[in-house]
Amino acid sequence: MDAKIRMMMDRNYEPGFRIDLHIKDLNSVLETSRGVGVSVFLAAQVMETMQAIKQNGCGVEGHSSIVKFYEKLANIEVAW
Repeated sequence: MDAKIRMMMDRNYEPGFRIDLHIKDLNSVLETSRGVGVSVFLAAQVMETMQAIKQNGCGVEGHSSIVKFYEKLANIEVAW
């Protein structure tokens, strides 16, 4: 996130690694964990966040758009 903080603060959501791809990879993690009977509750929480971001129309954006999720939850706008 250190590399992304400037992008977040500048409200630059250009993708480096898109939210949609993160969801695809998290699906693999969750399916594998179920298959071997391992709990990965933090990965499941991250998936919920990523799904909410996608539902807000930001699936093609990069990880910088995570800030939008928390802004919406807290009803604030992150600013310098």
